[in-house]
Amino acid sequence: MPQKSGTPKNVLLATRVTPKIRDIVVQMAQREGLNVSEWLRNLIISELKRNEVLPTVLKAPNLKLEFDEDERKDIYR
Repeated sequence: MPQKSGTPKNVLLATRVTPKIRDIVVQMAQREGLNVSEWLRNLIISELKRNEVLPTVLKAPNLKLEFDEDERKDIYR
């Protein structure tokens, strides 16, 4: 299992919604292949970035990519 890095997610935010809103949120999350928690977290982060209160810088994972000679040529064309 990959190691997780960064700040642990150990704070809970809670809110109350109507059953209809809950059902819509569940459907939207499932449509995107996420659980409700992940979907809501992404929604919150997106809104915070849109309001410019959260950095929009993305960190790329440290990956060591290996290519054969033909793949390397394709990349640098």
